Amino acid sequence: MTSLIDKINAANEEAFSRLVSAKPVWVDVQPALSVLPGMTRHTVLHAGPPIAWQNMCGPQKMGVVQAVLHEGLAADEADAEAMILSGQVTVAPCHEYGAVGGMAGITSASSPMAVVYDSVHDRYGYSQLFQGPASGLQNRDDYNREARKRWTWLETVLGPVVGKAVRSTQGIPVKPMIARALEMGDECHNRNSGGSLVILNALILPLYETCTDPALLHEVLDYLKVNEQFSLCLSMAAGKAMADATKNIPYSTMVSAMCRNGVEFGIKVSGLGEQWFTAPASRIEGLFFSSEWSDADAVPDIGDSSIMETIGLGGHVQAAAPVLQQFVNGSFARATSVVESMQLITLGQVTEFKIPNMNFTGAPTGIDIRKVVQANLTPVIDTAIAHKKGGVIGAGQTRAPFDCFAHALRAFSARYMQQSQ
Repeated sequence: MTSLIDKINAANEEAFSRLVSAKPVWVDVQPALSVLPGMTRHTVLHAGPPIAWQNMCGPQKMGVVQAVLHEGLAADEADAEAMILSGQVTVAPCHEYGAVGGMAGITSASSPMAVVYDSVHDRYGYSQLFQGPASGLQNRDDYNREARKRWTWLETVLGPVVGKAVRSTQGIPVKPMIARALEMGDECHNRNSGGSLVILNALILPLYETCTDPALLHEVLDYLKVNEQFSLCLSMAAGKAMADATKNIPYSTMVSAMCRNGVEFGIKVSGLGEQWFTAPASRIEGLFFSSEWSDADAVPDIGDSSIMETIGLGGHVQAAAPVLQQFVNGSFARATSVVESMQLITLGQVTEFKIPNMNFTGAPTGIDIRKVVQANLTPVIDTAIAHKKGGVIGAGQTRAPFDCFAHALRAFSARYMQQSQ
């Protein structure tokens, strides 16, 4: 008779194998309504685990209202709030629609989505396009007007132009881009300068060949030139496709999703299907971009971008981007110790994702809830810092809260130990 431990080990081997064998390719950019299963005109998605609109943090709550207005579903904010509270607008996590969203993660029907496809496991992953750097924290009304103006530009210019260029190729493989970015000093979460240059290089000729309007081409190239975080959209979509391939494997203790909504941190575990396990989101240790801001202005950890740590990047390969240590008053020795600690709570290494300045060791990947609880050590998350009124005001790192892993392990034990008796 096969023991419970043997079943867990076999299941984790299968989950890890699916993760490392995935081959995500960027194939298109399309509106969310066209590609997300179940998406409707009256649906607004957000980052993190499920949360009622009235319980959201400030920027996420405000973002949902602005999305309703942007889609033309309501005449004003009061009308939008009434529609949300009455259930006329469905508010749900990006993760439950096959997508991921950075920071607040606000995704509505017309949002242009990077479409990534893994043919090995027949899985898609989606992420909304990066809006671009904020022009500075403004008053609330000005900030919302500027945000909606950018949304419109993404929908009418960037999405269609870049989508046409990508479709003219045979697809742009994302894992080689990530591997190259690591060699160039990215860790593919907070720092994406190298990856964005790789993507720009891959897009130059397709854009030139498919965009016949010089003014539009200039706008798009100018955006890609200055937005060093652009490649994160593709990495996140690829991470979602890769992680979803590991879901629903009975007896597996590997984490299949991690995300935050500014109030709670949530995880899913392969062997526990679609069940969420949550704990209060952590504060972020980091550097603010201006002396006028402090921790009092910031919301706790927020965004679906921790999908990068879920697949072994970001904080798990922090030593690949030692420049990020300036955000946490750290050192290269500190960064390498973070990587070594992540090796204690993961199932193996992705050899495609190498850390050059650690003798090309592979990224520690496949978070195991058993190891997290046994070591009393949680994943390190590299992340940006959001202002309570909206906008990014800093960057740094945090740790996932311990309790969501402990809750998951108790649920796992209750389900599988009972089945084994």
